[in-house]
Amino acid sequence: MNMSTIQTLSNTKVSRIFFYGLACVYVALLLLFVVLSQYKGFIVVAILIGLYFIRHSERVLNHPRYHPVAAVSPLVEIILLFLLFLRSGTEIESIVFVLFAADLLLHYKSWYALPFAYGGFLAYILLWPGEGEDIWSNVIGILSYSCLVIPIWSTKLLLNQRELSLRLNDALIQESRTREEMAALKERTRIAEEVHDTVGHTLTTAIVALEGAQLLFEKRPEEAYRKILVAREQMKEGLGNIRQVVKTLKAADGTTGGLGLKEGISKIISDTAKQTGVRFIFHYEVAAPLISLQEYVVLSAIKESITNALKHGKADVIEIAVLEQQDTIHIAVKDDGRGSDSVVYGFGLNTMEERIVAIGGQFSVESEPMNGFALHIRMPVARGMVHG
Repeated sequence: MNMSTIQTLSNTKVSRIFFYGLACVYVALLLLFVVLSQYKGFIVVAILIGLYFIRHSERVLNHPRYHPVAAVSPLVEIILLFLLFLRSGTEIESIVFVLFAADLLLHYKSWYALPFAYGGFLAYILLWPGEGEDIWSNVIGILSYSCLVIPIWSTKLLLNQRELSLRLNDALIQESRTREEMAALKERTRIAEEVHDTVGHTLTTAIVALEGAQLLFEKRPEEAYRKILVAREQMKEGLGNIRQVVKTLKAADGTTGGLGLKEGISKIISDTAKQTGVRFIFHYEVAAPLISLQEYVVLSAIKESITNALKHGKADVIEIAVLEQQDTIHIAVKDDGRGSDSVVYGFGLNTMEERIVAIGGQFSVESEPMNGFALHIRMPVARGMVHG
């Protein structure tokens, strides 16, 4: 049997009070009946109490495989109750039947509980007819019974609605916390990316300058000293970048510093060439203006490419080309470094690709052993957009 009939009350303090209150009174009345009847029907009462608590157990309520037990148990219980109280001549059965109906209404879905409750009441009227009662008395009895059933049923609906509201509120609170955590994580990631893009580039060029100074120290000490001074200034700049990186995270022009794309690339080339001695070849043929976000992403990618060429490729010549062709911007950064037969994406390349894809561009790299490394970017021209 499909036990979609079960609809337990929420596990709140109010619902527990309802359950334990009904259970205590129900069990007490059954035991009282056993005592008054001089322990006749004791076995039946024990079975009734056992079935009652079994169908309310967590195992039956929480495991679908046991749901048929909760569906069949009320049928067995009502039959046992009729057998127990038949011709008993007491008023206890009236209260017990009402409590039994209330329990069904509170813990089962309405389409199952309401017919069961009214069917049981009609059977009770037929089995225990009052003396001198006519059909109108039975109608009045049904109406009176309805005045009891409807408030109980309404109470169940209110409790379930309250529980639904509490769960929804908890879900909203949890979602809000999750969003805050995700926002904090995203912000930390952005900071890490900015530090990697700006400080990483600066420190790499400083290291290259120091390595050059080491090689020139004995033969050309003056030039070595000059490179040391350049490296020191670069280290100072790196420290300044660390202090300023958080302040510039939300700047509209990102790392461009207010410069255009061409001027920004030229400054990067000039600074790097001065500090490392690497030779640059620069081609720029772009007529269409780029939005600041595109400039920021391209400059970050070029910085990362130069850093990788110096750090990993030990390049001597780096060629940078930014060309406009048929509403598309083509960016290529090539070096004559050591290259590799396989490219492993690290933090820098992954971040670069994510940014390029996010603005609708395409990203690819290629490399061969002893034949350098090449980065290719394509992105659409943002027609109709106002620069920066």
